Amino acid sequence: MDLERLYREDHTFFKVIVGDFNANIIPRRTSEELHIGTHGVEWNEQGERLSEFIMTTHTIHGNSQLQKPSHLRWTWETPGGQFHNEIDHIIFNRRFCLTDVAVVPKFYMGSDHRLLRARFCFSVRGERAMKYRKRSPKTSINWDHFASPASKWEDSVIDNIDEEYSRLVEHLHDSATKAESLQVAKRRLSSKTLELIRQRGVARATGNYQLTSELAKLCREAIKEDLKERRAAVMDEAAEAGKSIRKARRSFANYKTKMTSLRRPDGTVPASIRAMEKVIYDFYSDLFEQPRLPAYSPS
Repeated sequence: MDLERLYREDHTFFKVIVGDFNANIIPRRTSEELHIGTHGVEWNEQGERLSEFIMTTHTIHGNSQLQKPSHLRWTWETPGGQFHNEIDHIIFNRRFCLTDVAVVPKFYMGSDHRLLRARFCFSVRGERAMKYRKRSPKTSINWDHFASPASKWEDSVIDNIDEEYSRLVEHLHDSATKAESLQVAKRRLSSKTLELIRQRGVARATGNYQLTSELAKLCREAIKEDLKERRAAVMDEAAEAGKSIRKARRSFANYKTKMTSLRRPDGTVPASIRAMEKVIYDFYSDLFEQPRLPAYSPS
């Protein structure tokens, strides 16, 4: 199906498909059909194909998610007005972003279809939370520990070479599992610095601003020292391992362009942060304080 290929190639976070599918979808029949809601009208062969498309793309059928009266469900009627069907559908990929689906009955479109509308709530915070999910910890294999159980392999008197090979693969897999261990991330900040940060938070919560200011100064100095020691340790590890020290130094770069100077209207170039903030403030103050030009009206 071309629509399925188009859906796979599009990599946007929120996806909404609206259109005339000429399909009727009945309510959910089994617990496996979570992509379909519990509200629907009828069923036809095109509805089964549309249901398969929704299931393969892991999307959700919007029309059947909410209970509506029958006069707010049908989207198409026969020329004589005798039969009504719900063949226009809304499909989306994020379950909790849909808030409402209904037709607009009094809006004339000049056709035998009625206007179908939906309301969505797109949350930037929810998008970020789903994009940056907590990853499972990485594992590493200690090859010294792997060699010991792997060397305990014993040949068996089996004439079938396929069974012998499968047994060997299973033995190596079990040996690798025993030698596996979680990779412990090296902390950039020491426990002493983390304790200072915790104390600063407690002082801020209690409203002791003088103590908060003193602890904030200690935190900045401690963080600066910890990061300096961390950089030195990474450089030492790279040198001992024979790796590129230049690449190790690049791993600490944040790749952000820092503004170092601005040009004033008179041509002078300030270099201090305060002076640059003043230039920016004056520029935007002058920009938004200018009188608006009268709107042009053709005669």
